[in-house]
Amino acid sequence: MQGVADTLGVDRKALHHYVHGREGLMELLAEDVFLTRIAALEIPPDAPWPDACRTFAEGMRQSLVASGALVEHFRTLSRATLGAVRPAEVVLERLLAGGVDEVTAGRTLLLLTTIATGFAREEVAAAGAGGHPQVAQFRGMLRETGATELSVLRRLDGSGFDAYGDAQFAFDVDAVIAAVEARLAEVETGVAD
Repeated sequence: MQGVADTLGVDRKALHHYVHGREGLMELLAEDVFLTRIAALEIPPDAPWPDACRTFAEGMRQSLVASGALVEHFRTLSRATLGAVRPAEVVLERLLAGGVDEVTAGRTLLLLTTIATGFAREEVAAAGAGGHPQVAQFRGMLRETGATELSVLRRLDGSGFDAYGDAQFAFDVDAVIAAVEARLAEVETGVAD
């Protein structure tokens, strides 16, 4: 904190008035990187809602991954900006235009945000030296079990399956879209409440 205060040319006490400790500073840095990236996200206002959802989720993911190790310090935004909120508004508009009710649209947006945030954190962890720590732990567990145990998990691991790559992210987002499409189909057929 003293180094930051010196660089800014302010008293350390003044800095502490606005930023509460190292963690607060890290959160502000993570938020700044995110806001810079997400403000550049363009979702066409006439995009079909599934495309808008995919674009939003990928934009969130990339905006968070761009912060690297700072992603672990990302929390909910302390300062709402038009640039950060506009992509969310477009997604909600597209969902509503596609026949999704407001509550389901809001829940869909939140789920996409949760997936993108969690995935970005895992992706950054996986990019670290030696790969994702949970993968190493999992493989260690496999080595400690009998060769005939957990055969499906062994085959999956041996196949090159990447739990933190683009294919997994697309699968996660497509699962949300499929759930919304199923809900829309239920509404159209009168099955939903």
